[in-house]
Formats: sequence, structure tokens, C-alpha cells
Amino acid sequence: LVYESREEDPDIGGFTYVATENGLKIYENENFIPMGFTYDYYVDQEALDAYNKSKRDVLMAAAIYLDDEAVVRNRDILAPLPEDHMPSLSDAGLAKLAQERRQHTCKAFTRDNTGFTAEIDLDRENLVFFSVPYDKGFSAQVNGEDAVIEKANAGFMAVRVPAGSSTIRFTYQTPGLHLGMLATLGAAGGIACYILI
Repeated sequence: LVYESREEDPDIGGFTYVATENGLKIYENENFIPMGFTYDYYVDQEALDAYNKSKRDVLMAAAIYLDDEAVVRNRDILAPLPEDHMPSLSDAGLAKLAQERRQHTCKAFTRDNTGFTAEIDLDRENLVFFSVPYDKGFSAQVNGEDAVIEKANAGFMAVRVPAGSSTIRFTYQTPGLHLGMLATLGAAGGIACYILI
């Protein structure tokens, strides 16, 4: 987090001042969660709608939000968020949730030109959530086998991963790319024939 340098520091809960460079103050997020992590609970649309609209990000730090179809597919490994586990809206409450999410995170995460690869060790089967925007162009494999990508937390991705050590691979291919290339080649061939004729 970067702020323009002023005489008084802004009151930013969960951030620690690191340094000032080129007139800008740099703060470190104490509640940082690495890429690729798990949950114990889920919330559905009804629970999301009933929660404070401006604080739904805090709710999604406590439980993964899934649509009805994803709930059916994954309720054998995730439980609905109990009433007594509804998150506190305080800075301390958010810090506690961030600490809980850091308990099971990917030990490695690398990006490349066609997607990303992650490695994780789990003590039980679970959904692994990635804060990467959901797109139909993505496909996923877990330990070399095709996996269903769940649309989670209102527009990001999660994939089901078994207990033990696993490698997760997400590959992106622009939707319609091959069809477009074939159409282009066909059109080019048609124009060539027309010119020859």
C-alpha cells in the first residue's frame, strides 16, 4: 500500500509503515494471504444477501461464497458457516480471519504465458481458492486430471483438491481462438481461389 507522504500518518488498520521513497510512504499489509488457500465453511446466496453489503469482503474471509450448484457439488467437504462464526467487523476480527486462511496455503505458485501452477499439501480434501478472475477460457487439472473450476467469491476461481500433496495447473486459452484461426484460413483460401479464377 502506498500513500503520498504527509506530516500525519493516516490511520490504516492492519498496515505497518515500512519506508518512504520518492515522497511516498509504503505500508505492509499485516493481513496478507498468499495465493491459493482453503476454507472450512461456505456461504450461499441467501447468507450473502443477508450480510452487510459494504462488508461482504470480510464475510468472504470467513467462508467461501458459492452459487447453489457449486454448493451441491461441494457440501460433502464444506459446511455452511454457523451463526456463531459470523465474522467480527473489527480490525482484530479481520486479522484473525487472515491468520486462519494462512493455515493452509499453496507452498508454491508460479505464473507463465499460458496460466499458472500451484502446489499445496492438504490434510483433507478441500476447495483451493485463487483470487484470479473467473474466465471461461481457463481449464484446470489437479495432479494431471481434469478438474471442475468453481466460480467463487463473486467472480474468482476455486478447484477441488484431494488430501495430500497436489499440483494444480490452470491453463488459459482465448475462447474461440482456434475457430477464429480456421475461419481466417478458410477466408484466405476462398479469396485466393477467387483471385485465381
